[in-house]
Amino acid sequence: MKRVLFLFSMLFAWLQVAHAGGFQIPEMGVKAMGMGNAFTAVADDPSANWFNPAGLSFQQTAVTVGAVAVMPKVDFTANASNPLAPSSSSMDKKKIVVPHAYMVIATDSDLTAGIGVNAPFGLEVRWPTTAVFSGASEYGRLQAINVNGNVAFKLSDNFAVAAGVDFVDMYKVDFNGTALKQNFKGTGWGYNVAALYKTEMFNAGISYRSSVKLKSKGQSTHIASATTSSNAITVTMPDMLNIGVAFHPTKQWTISADADWVNWKKFDKLAFIYTPALAGGALPSLTVQENWKATWAFRAGAEWAYSETMRARLGYTYDPTPIDPVYFTPLLPGNDRQAVHVGYGVDLSDQATLDLAYTYVFFSNRLQTQSTGTNVVRNGTYKSHIHLAAASLTYRF
Repeated sequence: MKRVLFLFSMLFAWLQVAHAGGFQIPEMGVKAMGMGNAFTAVADDPSANWFNPAGLSFQQTAVTVGAVAVMPKVDFTANASNPLAPSSSSMDKKKIVVPHAYMVIATDSDLTAGIGVNAPFGLEVRWPTTAVFSGASEYGRLQAINVNGNVAFKLSDNFAVAAGVDFVDMYKVDFNGTALKQNFKGTGWGYNVAALYKTEMFNAGISYRSSVKLKSKGQSTHIASATTSSNAITVTMPDMLNIGVAFHPTKQWTISADADWVNWKKFDKLAFIYTPALAGGALPSLTVQENWKATWAFRAGAEWAYSETMRARLGYTYDPTPIDPVYFTPLLPGNDRQAVHVGYGVDLSDQATLDLAYTYVFFSNRLQTQSTGTNVVRNGTYKSHIHLAAASLTYRF
């Protein structure tokens, strides 16, 4: 066991150094990613720490470490409702790597412990300073790490429950335009509960994660007046509910489906307070309305164990945008999205498994026309897609 804990501590140290934020993505496990992240009722590898910690009860001691490479592309073309049309810009291309690590600690009793370290929330968007909206929306970055400890209890051979604590360190946030630059960081705590019913033919799972309030502080610089002040802001991460089922029509096949609710209503505004007031006292505070809505995403996946050591996976996702077009910002240029997923798993030995996955996310074109006032320069067509590639290694002890 000491060797296991030492290995995991080394992985955690690597994550602290290598972590980089990305677009908000649910791909927090590579096997799950190959199945469209329809994993709440599957939860049969250490990434269960994130997807459904009750699944830890049915596993042996193991460690998983992996990473997802995110490669987004967004193009903007001003439309007739934009006074600066014709104009076009493309978001800077950047590959963002989001690592994760999970551990299962099995015992001789019905209790199983686990820990997960991942980055489920993050973004990094940079538009050229020549973009017509760059005065308020040129660069956005949110980097955060989530550390989640869990305890699962097996109530019977087929049913388990779990509870856990989440610590979120939002350690680097920037929201910059060519007129105002702002950065801040903060931490917060949350909790999670889960349950899993599992038989040879059918599984059902449910997992809930609470919202997390992050009281944050940083600095803001008003470019025109060359003034810099301390800022204070509270950011609330949404609570989430995941409901899933899985079927095993044969020993070789697993078919799964999830309905995932994210309460983006919690992300209603960004309210900055400046000390002292910026711009020579003229700007004591700034409130950016977001007014997002809660959403349901739907996922489906399948795994075919076509040999004793190899498995092929396929998945599909439909995920509607929470963004109200009235409050749209190019720093979060998403829209309703669909995704197709493929994956592959191979047992390298009795203890080690390699998982690979690829996802292509295609967005509905955002035909933005509802920005008004000084934000009217945001109006236009936004065309987006994302490639994601991932790999992980699981070792069982």
